[in-house]
Amino acid sequence: MDKARKQQFIIKVCCVIAAFVLWLFITSTENPLTTYKVKSIPVQLLNTDTLTRSNLVLVPGQDLTTSLNIKGANTSILLNAKAENFKVVADLSAYALKSGEQNIPIEIRTSPDNVNVVNSDSLFIKINLDDLKQTKLPISVNISGKPTEGFFASAPKLSQDYATVVGGSKFVNLVKKILLVENIQGIQSNVSKTYKLKPVDQSGEEVKEVSVSPAQIDVKIPVSKTKSLGVAIKTTGTLNSRYTLASTKATPEKFDVTGSSNVLSEVKTLNTENIDLSKIDKSTTMKVKVIVPDGLTLVNGNATTEVQLKLDKVNSQDTTEVIQNDVDKLAQKTISQNINYTNLGENYGVKLGNDKVSLVISGKQAIINSLDIAKISAEVDLSNLVEGSYTIPVKVSIPDGVNLVSEAPNKISVTLTKKQTEGTISNDNKGK
Repeated sequence: MDKARKQQFIIKVCCVIAAFVLWLFITSTENPLTTYKVKSIPVQLLNTDTLTRSNLVLVPGQDLTTSLNIKGANTSILLNAKAENFKVVADLSAYALKSGEQNIPIEIRTSPDNVNVVNSDSLFIKINLDDLKQTKLPISVNISGKPTEGFFASAPKLSQDYATVVGGSKFVNLVKKILLVENIQGIQSNVSKTYKLKPVDQSGEEVKEVSVSPAQIDVKIPVSKTKSLGVAIKTTGTLNSRYTLASTKATPEKFDVTGSSNVLSEVKTLNTENIDLSKIDKSTTMKVKVIVPDGLTLVNGNATTEVQLKLDKVNSQDTTEVIQNDVDKLAQKTISQNINYTNLGENYGVKLGNDKVSLVISGKQAIINSLDIAKISAEVDLSNLVEGSYTIPVKVSIPDGVNLVSEAPNKISVTLTKKQTEGTISNDNKGK
């Protein structure tokens, strides 16, 4: 009995082993169907022109991919299946489209051999559409930096002043202006370039979800030389005999102008409109227009200056004498004098930024009428100056009985350069 049981146990063990071996054989040779998931397969949208005809646009930034569940008899085939092995499309022309989210059926056009798609009959892709909008906005120019000193950049000239922003209404509404950006630091000549246009929101951040038409424009930035000119105060008429014109002052006393080199070299000062002294009976300050010659343009500000007129009273005895004697009436005169220089080192040459000064003088009529203007001098002192550029006051000397009302300019630029030493070398050789 024990022997029979032992034999049965051995038979059962052998059956289990045989069944396991048979299973291994079948799985290794027959390999039944298994399932595998391929992710991130791009979906190609067909007939997208349907969106334009429907005044719609695809909202940017969407994930237009899908996943497919596939089956195959060979595991290695499934594992080698890649997203690029599939062609999946969605035809937009076959459906009534509207703004918002909607599901569009997708179709599998191409797939690997020996592979079946399990979920091919229930595939959809969710797309988000927005109303197509376009708006016309002015182009703003954002210029940073400054040209080299002595040069001025005029307002940019654009090939067109407006551009059109196109895209979904949600993003188009974010755009507040269209910018082009340029840095002109250190330039000395005209700029002519093609610039890309950038749509920005209220905070200046670029809105990348829209397009701009045109995408770029041509821009020219004119750059010209500048010159600083003093203000010469011009007057007409005669003050009441009870007063003398003690002084005049313009604020600002200088203006920077730009223009052609020829015009800039000819103009030394900017004249004010005439101030009628016969209408003034007390010290006062008034706004006066500055006359800018043709061919010149102010760099900044308006062509006006505040002129301060200071009057002094004449004592009663002098007043009687003035009334009795016409030649003792007070008079004013504007003259132009050459600017000379003194104390220039023998090893230097000099170039003056201005060679003339405009002077307004006043005094008794008899003195002014007989005045020898050669007795009036204007000069700059170059003592102890070496090679370089300087701004130096103009010192004006006038004879007794004459008052200096104003001078323009009261300072000028001076450039000293060292002379060539050829002659000096010859003398040294001779001494040797």
